[in-house]
This record gives sequence, C-alpha cells and structure tokens, in this order.
Amino acid sequence: MHVSPNYTLSRRCRVLMMLSLFVGLSGCTTVGPDYQRPTVQVPANWVEGAATMSNGDQSGLRTWWQSFQDPMLDSLVDQTLMRNQDLDIALARLRQARAERVQIASSSGPMVSAGGTGEALRSSKALTSQSGGESRAWHLGFDASWELDLFGGTRRAIEAADAGIEALAEDQRALQVSLVAELVSNYAGLRATQVRLDISRDNIRALVDAERLAEQAHRMGLGTLADVMQARAERETAEAKPPLMEADIARFSHAIGVLAGGFPGDWHDALGKASPMLPMRADLSLSMPSAVIRQRPDLRADERRLAAASAQIGVAEAERFPKFRIPLGIGTTASVIHSLFSGASLAWSAGMQGSQSLYDGGRARAGVAAAQANADAARLVYERDVRLALRDVEDALTAWTSERQRQASLNKAVITSQQALEHSTKLYERGLSAYLPVLVAQRTLNQARDELALSQLEEIRGVIALYKSLGAGWQDVPLSQEVGQSDSVATAATQ
Repeated sequence: MHVSPNYTLSRRCRVLMMLSLFVGLSGCTTVGPDYQRPTVQVPANWVEGAATMSNGDQSGLRTWWQSFQDPMLDSLVDQTLMRNQDLDIALARLRQARAERVQIASSSGPMVSAGGTGEALRSSKALTSQSGGESRAWHLGFDASWELDLFGGTRRAIEAADAGIEALAEDQRALQVSLVAELVSNYAGLRATQVRLDISRDNIRALVDAERLAEQAHRMGLGTLADVMQARAERETAEAKPPLMEADIARFSHAIGVLAGGFPGDWHDALGKASPMLPMRADLSLSMPSAVIRQRPDLRADERRLAAASAQIGVAEAERFPKFRIPLGIGTTASVIHSLFSGASLAWSAGMQGSQSLYDGGRARAGVAAAQANADAARLVYERDVRLALRDVEDALTAWTSERQRQASLNKAVITSQQALEHSTKLYERGLSAYLPVLVAQRTLNQARDELALSQLEEIRGVIALYKSLGAGWQDVPLSQEVGQSDSVATAATQ
C-alpha cells in the first residue's frame, strides 16, 4: 500500500500532539494533602515574668552575649561561630542534603543518552539452510526516556526534600544556640572560679595568721594545744581548695579552646590572666511565648520535618496510581560508516508505555498509612516540643528570679561581714581587743564573698539558660559556593 507524504506528516503531528497532551497533564494533578502550617495555642504571657524584664526591643537577642561588654568573650564567640568543627559537620550535612535534592529533582526531566555500535558478521557456510556471507552494520543514535509525573509523586518528593533541607538548616542554627550558650557558661565559670581562687587565697592568709596567734597564745599559756590544732586543721582544709579551683580553671580553658575550633591549650595564656566576673544588666529582653515559637530554631526544625512528612504522604499516594513513560529514539544505521550521515540511514521511534499494579498484597496502601502515621507523629512531636520549650523558659525565669532574691541576702551578708571586720579592726587598733576577733571577722567575710561569687555565677548561668530557652544567639552562616551551585542545578532541574 502506498502511503502519501501528507498521511505520514499527519501521523507525526498526532504523535506530537499526544506527547504534548501528556506533558501538560503531568503538571495538573498532585495527590496527597497540601501542607498547612500548624497553629498551637500558647499563653499570652509568662507565669514567672518579672518586673525587671523588658518586652520591648528584641534586636539584642541574637548577640545577647555582647551585653556583658567583654571583648575577649566577643572574640571567643566569633571564633566559635567561624571555626567550630560541629558547625562544619552540620554544614557538610546540609550540602549533602542539597545535592540529594538535585538527584530527586533530576527525575522530573527526560534522561538522554548517546551511543554507537559497530558490528561485523560472517555466516557459516556449512549450514545448508543458508548461504555463507559477511555483513557489517554501524549504528549511531540518541535514546531518551521520560517518566511523566502525572500524579505529582516527584513533585511531592522535591517538596519533602526542600523541607528536609530547611530542617537541617534550622538544626545548624540550633547548634549555634547551644554552642554559644556552652561557651559563655564556660567563660563565666572560668572568671568566677578565678575570683573565688583569689578569695580562697585571702582566706588562707587569714587562717595562717590565726594559727600563728594560736601558737603564740599557747606558748604564753593563754591558750591550749587544742586551739592550735584546730587552727592548723582549718588552715590545711582551706589550702586543699585552691588546687581544685585551679583544675576547674584549666578544664574551663580546655573546653573553651576546643569550642572555639582550636586545641585545648590555645587560649591558656590569654584566659590565665585573672579578670572580674561578668557583669549583670539591670534588666533582660524577654520574648513573648508566641515569639519563642518563631525564634527557637529547634521548633522551626520540627515544623519543617512535619512539612516533609506531610509531603511524603503524597509520594506514597502516587505509588498507587498508573505510571507512564515516554521512550524516544533517533539514530542512523548503515552498512558503510560514511553512510551514517545520509538521510536514508535516519530512523526514529516514539511511543507511550503505561503500567498499573493490579495486586501488590496491600503494599501501596500500607505505604500511605505508614506515611500518614509518620506525619501524625511529627505533628505530635512539634506540639510536645512547643510545650517543653515554654517550660524551659518558665524554669529559667524561676531560677533567675530566685537566685536574684538569694543574692540580695548574700549582698547584705557581705556588707554586714565587712562592717564587722571594720569594727573589730578599730577595737584592735585601740587596744580594746585581741587580734583573733579580727581574723574571725576576716574569715567570715571571705566565706560570704565566696558564697556571693557562687550566687553571681548561678545568676549568670540562669541568664544563659534563659537566652538559650528563648532560642537566642543564632545567625545565618553563608554556605560554600558548592552549595550555591547545587541550588542552581536543583532550580534548573525543576523548571
């Protein structure tokens, strides 16, 4: 039968129209639920909110450690955010996730391959059924295959990958919050221990004087050997404390060196110079409960994982629907290699393949149920973590306010002990009292100073815990150019 050129052209047009129709349909349907960001009802105010708290300007929350006005602390935090190995690991995980997203997005486009073959064949002359001979065949062509995303399974997978990348980015920010809080806590502990070490040495000097006076009184018959032994035991007990404090200072210094991305001894000399304790501000910035949900990166990561779990429901749903694939091929075949580029050697093929599982033992349906259960669990985790986050803030507020009240009493104790020392010193200078009451007053003052230093450290740690519970202290760290390139490839793959 003779086929006219017009009929051939018409048939080609129908094939192209059919392909265009399926390509258009591939972007029309997306199964699975469309994600809606969850809303959690939270209290309007804090139960433990204090009058000294400020609900105004929140701009200082991201750099809250700068309120201590300590240049060395600022430098250590900068070093930690730039060089800490845990942050580098988190960034590497983020780059991995973005590259994997590119792999997922690439499946939404056609896969094209090129190849060529050459073959020489000689038939056996010993066969009676055919005459022997030689033949050659050369082939050069392109093959393409495109699986149509008619029901949105690939689009949902890309949606899940995007949400997973955002969750990892929030994890990296949450790590920043923890690292900054840990660094400031170690630094505050180091400075407080240095102050306590000075107080301990002052106390030892007072006890040495007390022991000397007890020995003199014993020699003069005005005291007993028991008094001498008691004074000596107190002095020896006090001398046992500085080595422990020096070890604590060394451990704080080692921890700071590693947190800042270096080695344990990198900051030993710089931190070994004694410095006053970190000062406290009169008031603190405090976010409202609703703002904490937006500010805390761990909660934001939970929400993004919930979005990813919701998208996975669509991925599982798409497995229950038919799959369509378009194979395309174009190439040339000839017996002589120089004829490969002639029009007569050109051949092409196009088609449509479809498949639908008729029975899988309930696998696809179970996959949807599992994805739905996973999304339900992710939602419950988010709601639980919101409540735990608010509890963290309330606990930190309670600890901070109670320590301030305790510190007010300790401040009074230091003042009273100082006044007692001054009074006993005046009596001694006028010859109205022995020197031993002066030493007792000095020892009492040193003990009160030590208790006050511990209370100030606990107050600072309460502030650190508060800022950490508020999710303060994170900032965006620019990723490497490799990540930017991965994003560009991923964007191009989805367009």
